[in-house]
Amino acid sequence: MSEIVVTLECECIGGKLLPCAILVWCLFSLGQARQEETVEECERNIPASLKGRVCELRQYTPVQGKDMDSHMQCVLEVLGFVEYNGELLFQELLGVLKMVDPDGDHAGSMKKCNAEAEKVDTSSKANTFYTCFLGTSSAQAFKYAVDYVELLRAGKLDMGTTFNAGQVSALMKQIDDGLCN
Repeated sequence: MSEIVVTLECECIGGKLLPCAILVWCLFSLGQARQEETVEECERNIPASLKGRVCELRQYTPVQGKDMDSHMQCVLEVLGFVEYNGELLFQELLGVLKMVDPDGDHAGSMKKCNAEAEKVDTSSKANTFYTCFLGTSSAQAFKYAVDYVELLRAGKLDMGTTFNAGQVSALMKQIDDGLCN
């Protein structure tokens, strides 16, 4: 299997990161090898032991175990944040984190959690990174990044839509309310 490495540098143009958002989206679309293409499809195919916990998981509750490892691999892979083998796609995630929170020290948090993920088996890397990252100062930005890209991948936001925390939160609430109430 050949690998394409792309370095992405985004500059704020007129206070907007729209061109960067489009580039990141294109990168996410490259090389997707999973059967699932959206978080919704990951949830539809969630392991049986987690089926009754989808609403809890959508609220960013960390859960340990092989089934959660599998689910988080699916979610983070379809979002374009990890490779098929659980390896972090550092620049891709960092680019989205900088869109949602340009002032945060996300690279430091990512390095810390990636180091944790590197210590575990391939099948547990994505969930280990996810669990660690939710305990960092970048946790809120990560939640927004996941939600934003989920909405883009699901077609709930148009590709040209720049990040807006209020809009993302409102759309995610609609989805969660539809699933969980």
